[in-house]
Amino acid sequence: MHIKCRQFIDNHFSEMVRDLAALVEIPSVKGEPEEGMPFGKGPADALECMLGLAKKYGFHTQNHEGYVGTIDLAPELPTTLGILCHLDVVPAGKKDWRSLPFSLYISGGKMYGRGVIDNKGPAIAVLYAMRALKESGLPITQNVRFIVGTDEESGSSDIAYYKNKEALPPRVFTPDAEYPVINIEKGRIRGEFSTYSGFAVGSRSILSANGGTVVNAVPETASAIVRGFNTAELGEAARAFPSLGFSFVPTENGHVQVNITGRSAHASQPERGNNAVTGLCAYLGTLPTDDETAGSFARIASAFAHNDTKGESLGVAAKDKESGALTLVFSILDYNEGIINGKFDCRFPVSETLGGMREKFTQSLTSFGMRAISLDGVEGHIVPEDSDFVQTLLRVYGKMNYGTAKPLAIGGGTYVHDIEGGVAFGAEFPGEVNNMHGANECFSTASFRKNTYMFIEALEQLII
Repeated sequence: MHIKCRQFIDNHFSEMVRDLAALVEIPSVKGEPEEGMPFGKGPADALECMLGLAKKYGFHTQNHEGYVGTIDLAPELPTTLGILCHLDVVPAGKKDWRSLPFSLYISGGKMYGRGVIDNKGPAIAVLYAMRALKESGLPITQNVRFIVGTDEESGSSDIAYYKNKEALPPRVFTPDAEYPVINIEKGRIRGEFSTYSGFAVGSRSILSANGGTVVNAVPETASAIVRGFNTAELGEAARAFPSLGFSFVPTENGHVQVNITGRSAHASQPERGNNAVTGLCAYLGTLPTDDETAGSFARIASAFAHNDTKGESLGVAAKDKESGALTLVFSILDYNEGIINGKFDCRFPVSETLGGMREKFTQSLTSFGMRAISLDGVEGHIVPEDSDFVQTLLRVYGKMNYGTAKPLAIGGGTYVHDIEGGVAFGAEFPGEVNNMHGANECFSTASFRKNTYMFIEALEQLII
């Protein structure tokens, strides 16, 4: 990194913090659309703030109908690199913050506030990396286009809109994940299924069951209402499931509510969790009902075996060297009036195709007496490890972080999943805990500065 660029950041670091504070103060959570504000006032205000900063620092800017903004370093030159960040944030939540979530708070070398790491802090770091390069007077031979979006947290329709209007640069990276470089992202299917028909219930029966709240997480809790069983009998059956928490609550009408507690985890890393929904299905399948209810849950439990995170019991398991094993999470259960409905999240290896996986799921669900209602998804994403782009970013990371590194394959999806040639580069360093999406989201001032240095080095290697 050129000494002039480093000195610029060191001399203007307080301005970086000030500009980040201005962005954090805007609660850019998705809201109701308004004219010129497709994702509501908050994201629109954040976009205007960012474009205003860039314009003040002498960059060419454009607001693309409120969906995204573009900031060009040297628009008269060929655009060969794109950098993609987003300014929308998830809701702050209602508790456990040590400070006001939409006000930058600095303590112990860390900056706290919604969006500081995801993704407003990295966006300011990119802006200042471009500013340092601009102010240094170094000979720039290519343009970098900084694209700031406003809908990453709710499906990335912002980038889909932009792609329909403008051609993206041939190389794009996003600092919306982790270092060193993420070049492989598994494909994804989110499916819904049901049993075919209801049946008459008996005097010892499972009346209802539910669990899970979102499709992309291992469910932490699940419950059922049963009749004809006492709590002692139900407790005895629970002894076969020691890894789960159970409670049994008698209801006013003589039934019993069975509550199960497991452990949540993201659907891209389900092995870190303990699935309460699959646990509930397995447990209910062991009860001696005098109707078909227990048998139905036993059949579900055969297809989605408790804590089988690889799809082996359903017969859809797959793996490859590049991206690893398929993961599968039965994440939402809803059972009423004799029909079991469920939703699942699957991340499949890049060696598989979306069409092929749909066929596997359709056939497997049918073999277990279920029907697929929907199987929506996306193909896997891969940028070859030996590409110049990936190797350049790895060299940058190694130079700035004092060591060699290998690119990463993940089960999650980043902001560049649907962008050909796109990779993730930062902003979290290995071992950091930044509470992304949680209370007390934070970003250390040291990492804020180091990310900016990293982006400067990347720009120097890619466009000079």
